[in-house]
Amino acid sequence: MKKVLHIQLLPILSGVQRFSLHLLDGLDRNEFESWIACKPGGEFVDEIKVRGYRYLPLPTFRHQICVWDIFTFFHLLYLIKKHHFDIVHTNASKPGLLGRLAARLGKVPLIIHTTHTFPFLEHQKPIIYKFFTTLEKIGNRLGDYNVFVNNSDRLKSLRMGLIKPEKAITIYNALPLGLTSALQEIAQNRKKPEKEIIIGSTLRFCLQKNVINLITASCNACLQEPKLKFIYLGEGEYFELCKAIVHSYGLEERIILPGWDKDVLPWLKVFNVFILYSRWEAMPFSIIETMHSGLAVIVSDLPSLSELVDNETGYIVPLDDSANLIQTFREIASDFEMPYQKGKKAAKKIAKICSYEKMVNAYRELYLSAK
Repeated sequence: MKKVLHIQLLPILSGVQRFSLHLLDGLDRNEFESWIACKPGGEFVDEIKVRGYRYLPLPTFRHQICVWDIFTFFHLLYLIKKHHFDIVHTNASKPGLLGRLAARLGKVPLIIHTTHTFPFLEHQKPIIYKFFTTLEKIGNRLGDYNVFVNNSDRLKSLRMGLIKPEKAITIYNALPLGLTSALQEIAQNRKKPEKEIIIGSTLRFCLQKNVINLITASCNACLQEPKLKFIYLGEGEYFELCKAIVHSYGLEERIILPGWDKDVLPWLKVFNVFILYSRWEAMPFSIIETMHSGLAVIVSDLPSLSELVDNETGYIVPLDDSANLIQTFREIASDFEMPYQKGKKAAKKIAKICSYEKMVNAYRELYLSAK
């Protein structure tokens, strides 16, 4: 039996953490002994324990770069040497660098990293951008394989010379079969709305998700189209600001911000269209869930999102084009037949390209290559 350690940062249940749970749930427990290390506390740790996986707390782990990273690194190195893991699988940027370095020094036979998003972003200052690309390149040299959850990020890394081609692999994210079946049942029972059109999302209220522009555009669309209603689930640093924006328009009854709810299936039944107007993304589980449930999706024009959503299955709106976004909202409200048909096509498309069996088998083959 091979011992595999997944290293995560935050103990929240965002897409990165759900990826580890979805993957480990699909592995044969007679083949692999699964361990997860992350910062203690939070729903993610609860889910780890409920599933019976071994948990290793990393109390000094912080999201921002700080002196505590030194302590976290030596703690990881200690844990890796103590437990003699066959495989170390890192997720996200900081765990990717610290975890791969510790695994390499700890002589772990197989080191894998999954890139869920890049630490370097176009809006950063040149010196910061260069700093993070250098760290990314160093991290990639330390590992054996780098798995990308879409093709666009893999090709970008190759163009930038951040990784050797033989180390770069694309494996699409996917959902467990039980969840997929429940979502497909929602799709089969989906009907066209009789009165109001509800556009919804599950997201974190942060810079990445572009929530301030999204909320402002939603408010303006409500003023122009009485049939529209919006429900945005989530929490985050911009949550109170977004509530204040909605209040300033007097639209609390038409733009609903319920907070976070990890059970999204009842909400997907209520939504008529889904939106994720992000500034950057990789392969969000929220869109995979949404498409399985038979909803058309509005996305920003990011290459990674275009691998899932096209003009047949949703709407691609240029980033920071509020007028275009508002017009898209109004078009959906004026004639719902088109988004309804797009939702049906979305369910068929996602079933073809995001296979849970293929995802698990692809990672299993990598894991079994450990000597």
